Amino acid sequence: MTLNKETIEKISIDTIRVLKSRFDTLPEEDINVRNMPFHIAFLKAFYNKLEIKDDNEALKFLSLSQWFHGLSTTLGQSYFENVAHILSNGEKRTFKNYKIKKSVREIISEIINDLKSGRRTPSVDKENAELKKAIESDGELVSGLNFTADVYFEDKDKVVMIELKTVRPNAGIARDEKQKILYGKALLMQLKPNKKVYYFIGFPYDPTENPNDPCGYDKDRFMNYLVEFSKYFDKNEILIAEELWNFLSGENRTMQTILEIINSIAKPDFIEKFNFINYFPFVDQDNLYSEKAIDIEKYNRYIEILNNWKLFSEITCAEAVKYLSTIKLKENDKRIFERLINNAMFKNNNQYNNDRKLKILNLYNK
Repeated sequence: MTLNKETIEKISIDTIRVLKSRFDTLPEEDINVRNMPFHIAFLKAFYNKLEIKDDNEALKFLSLSQWFHGLSTTLGQSYFENVAHILSNGEKRTFKNYKIKKSVREIISEIINDLKSGRRTPSVDKENAELKKAIESDGELVSGLNFTADVYFEDKDKVVMIELKTVRPNAGIARDEKQKILYGKALLMQLKPNKKVYYFIGFPYDPTENPNDPCGYDKDRFMNYLVEFSKYFDKNEILIAEELWNFLSGENRTMQTILEIINSIAKPDFIEKFNFINYFPFVDQDNLYSEKAIDIEKYNRYIEILNNWKLFSEITCAEAVKYLSTIKLKENDKRIFERLINNAMFKNNNQYNNDRKLKILNLYNK
């Protein structure tokens, strides 16, 4: 793995969050699936093809299809974005109610119309030069287009914005995204005149690639797969698959590392292991502050899971709990410690309880 331990752990934590949240919504076998008469009526034509025997199996199929759609939505709306922020030390940022030169709005409109009609081909360098020229010209100020960058980070010499996409956009979306990107670049060029400004569209993986090469990509093939994207976007505005993740981290093999992290956690026994580590199973609270406080067998299993799941700082926390469970503490520290060991690693909303770990380590380091 090329990423540092802190980054790997943060990605692991968000992977666990997503997996647990999807387990919470997984349809049970005996669940009463809601009525979907039109779906069933159409699906009957595919029973043989999908090896569905009857309407009950069809309802289960539809229920799981909806659940899987929820998983895809979660990945697209939070997981990819969170991992991108972790890797880049960036954030999501919204820009609204700003003013821009009227000449900038006019050149953006001209670029979009020319791209739509085919009078010009997309060129990042040419478009950037036109935007800069318009920004430097005199003229009245007008309202700009509100926009949100899914990923925003800034270095000493550059500003980078990325729009993350996980579905196949249509022609209208391509045009709208291009317009938003032009406004975004123009605004940041205006706000940060001494920095280079980049605005990309990022795709977490290439759906046209062979599954045997999950991190691979073919940008030309992919852009032809996207509806009218070649009409509106320069190849240099697109980041895809391994290219995207390596760009975000500044390291090689980043996408492989992310998949390795997911594969180390997302196993059939995930929920059993999650339930085991969510509290401190190795602590016997009836024998606290004595040699009998720790179940070594459970402690070793706990550490093994944390290692496999790349929860490195939780290993340090477990070592602290093991030590604090066997020594005499001050009365106030006792009360705090006994409450902390009954707190969950992941809260009811599946968010990581970093506060629990920090407070335990604070007691340990006193």
